[in-house]
Amino acid sequence: MWFLNSMVSSIFIDGKGMTSKKMNKYKNIQEFQNVFVQLVNEALQRYTIENLPESCNERVVLESLLWYGSVCFFEKAGQILALPGTPSADFTLYGAPTKAIVYGRNGYNETIKLYIPDGDNSALVRQNTFGGTEPIEGSGVWVRENYMVYPFIYYVMEYAEKIADTYRTLDITRANIKRPYVITAEESIINSVKEFFNKRDNNESYIISSGVFPADKINILPFDQNPENIRDCTGLIDFYFAKFRELEAISASPATIDKKAEITIPELNQNAGAQDATINTVKNVLEPELDFANKCLGTNMKFVSRIKEYEEDQEQKAEKQAESEVENDVDSKQQ
Repeated sequence: MWFLNSMVSSIFIDGKGMTSKKMNKYKNIQEFQNVFVQLVNEALQRYTIENLPESCNERVVLESLLWYGSVCFFEKAGQILALPGTPSADFTLYGAPTKAIVYGRNGYNETIKLYIPDGDNSALVRQNTFGGTEPIEGSGVWVRENYMVYPFIYYVMEYAEKIADTYRTLDITRANIKRPYVITAEESIINSVKEFFNKRDNNESYIISSGVFPADKINILPFDQNPENIRDCTGLIDFYFAKFRELEAISASPATIDKKAEITIPELNQNAGAQDATINTVKNVLEPELDFANKCLGTNMKFVSRIKEYEEDQEQKAEKQAESEVENDVDSKQQ
């Protein structure tokens, strides 16, 4: 992956010779990458495409939809392939592209003709600029994830930056609580002072002084630190994760149901409407797009929400568990 090239694995093991500014820069990069990769992996689990042709790679299809908001299915050498595609050339009256440039990670690229959904019910007829219809031959279908063809990866980047920045703020807040002061010292003894406090920051159990530490030549200026800032940061991190998962259409309702908890139906389904609306922003576009691709290419691809499947499975398991616990309670009372 691209981000592996930007990291030097040894810098966190041995930071000697690195300035504090450079070390913090690398830590900022690492934090962003950690959160970014976590959110990307989550986003790739929102849905899947069932019945993909064997010649198509599911990972490439899902990554293309995530990164570009679209994917191109096309015929090549008697097989159906799926790659990212960029619309090119002219467009129909309704703005549908007639050609696309498809490309692979090995440098492969090719301009292909697209089947057009405009016009009458035939996949091979498009509407021209004069309102009439004309036949068109194509070899591929450009499939959109949403009406705006807006890549979900932009949401991933936004929340990865917010969450990573809050994590790093939490790190600095924690460090400031551990060392709630500013040190002033003469230029000639700065290195000696740094060495002393670095040992303290490294959590060494004891520090031995040679007796020449110039304690009388430094001043410590304390400043106020509120431990509640840590709680505020952790709460903000949870808030950002929750907001991002709303964009993924993950429900805010409990994942499991405790039969002893007094949970009302409205509370249980508090986010069901928003969840369905978010899923439908993809489903209501991607399903018809796949249906058109199936019609043109003779495939049987189908959109399936992994989140809905997972939550329905969790609800069924929770209900069975609750029923089992009730039965056990009844049996124990009878005994």
